[in-house]
Amino acid sequence: LKATGSYEQDKRPGTNEGRSGSEITFFPSAETFTMVEFDFGTLEHRLRELAFLNSGVRIVLTDARHADVVRHELHYDGGLEEFVKYLDRVKKPLIEKPIAIRAERDGITVEVAMWWNDSYHENV
Repeated sequence: LKATGSYEQDKRPGTNEGRSGSEITFFPSAETFTMVEFDFGTLEHRLRELAFLNSGVRIVLTDARHADVVRHELHYDGGLEEFVKYLDRVKKPLIEKPIAIRAERDGITVEVAMWWNDSYHENV
């Protein structure tokens, strides 16, 4: 397992002052893992869920294994409300916008989003 990371914050005026972040590059070791080839679609699906659940976080997934480099940037400010819109993007909504509730108590945040559509199947 090999992971590398770097971070530098630019303090010059007009730059990304106040922003923070990490960059991680992952190279699986054949000595540790039985399978070292990962499916880009599976990684993208899981990282997209994490980007929705961690509203405001920007996740950049890059696959440089082939001549055509694939790069997907996953960033969603709307949290679960935006996630249910994404899940229902090809369905006809029965109400104008999702019902979204967010509350915090004692440092614990709870977020709920619901949206009805014309489908016979539900996503929970």
